[in-house]
Amino acid sequence: MTPDTPSEAALPAVSVIVPAYNAASTIARQLEALSRQRVDVEWEVIVSDNGSTDRTADIARSWAGRLPLRVVDASARRGPSSARNAGAAAAHAPLLAFCDADDAVADDWLAHLLPTLEANDVVVTCARIESPFSTTERPLFDLVTTLRMPFLPELPFGSSSRLAVSAEAFRRVGRFDESLRTGEDVDLSWRLQLSGYRLHECRDALIDHHHRSGFIATVRQYAGYQRGRRELQHRYAQVIDEFNAARGTAPDPDWEAGVVNAAQPTVDAPSSRMGRVVAYLRDPDERRQFARRVMQSGRLRAARSLGLFLGRIVGRIDSSQQQVPASLARTYIDRERPFVRRPTS
Repeated sequence: MTPDTPSEAALPAVSVIVPAYNAASTIARQLEALSRQRVDVEWEVIVSDNGSTDRTADIARSWAGRLPLRVVDASARRGPSSARNAGAAAAHAPLLAFCDADDAVADDWLAHLLPTLEANDVVVTCARIESPFSTTERPLFDLVTTLRMPFLPELPFGSSSRLAVSAEAFRRVGRFDESLRTGEDVDLSWRLQLSGYRLHECRDALIDHHHRSGFIATVRQYAGYQRGRRELQHRYAQVIDEFNAARGTAPDPDWEAGVVNAAQPTVDAPSSRMGRVVAYLRDPDERRQFARRVMQSGRLRAARSLGLFLGRIVGRIDSSQQQVPASLARTYIDRERPFVRRPTS
């Protein structure tokens, strides 16, 4: 037993893994949020530093007295998948919960997550995203849990920023694929389900999600998303074909949205969008806030659209990667989706 390995009696119940790269300006907010967690079990926080050149690691270590925290060196290979895998490799707990350095978990996040994760191998927690229609006086949020790709809607996925999994299941399916720069969370979620694990939602475990606000940063982010999506379509081509054949029709267009959304006002507010707009227009301060948010939202929508367009036309797909075999899809359909029947010859 090494000095860093706790005794069996003192093993933590869950390891919270926070990958970080040059997150000096944001990580304190997340660590402060984690310090407010109150659970009746041992647990640990692992900050997985992916070769930061700023003060990320020093800031994280300064929280060691207020959190059961370790900082691990994950600089051997760059990328969020590598950082998460390095954190998982250093974890002492049988349960792993991933969150990001630029978000902030709610005070009762872990208290809600743990019972669900103890009963299920894979859990997707809930992102709380401030709505464009929110103002200081009338805060409003959208809630997002599992997501779906329109070309394979039968397999939901959880964002790596709010995904929790048993360490056994994580190791069994091969961890995050470090060759993927984006879409690694989709890939892991799909491999888990095709291997027999089910995704469960925990909507009470909330994470305040940070949206990138810069135009160029958003373009780059969504171009990466689109490239990752193209890579997934190649790798899962046989699986997609098997589901298309079993379904007998194109995916339901209703899946295209791909997000489970719900409005969550934090104060008494009109339920309809138009009702909120009318309420904002009555007050000069709210009217100004609302106008700024609408303009910002429009800029970000334009940046996302441009990023998705660039991601479709720029960047090569690594066709040398082995494709996921169709047999996994057939087994999944027979086991989990008896209402989806393959045509008989």
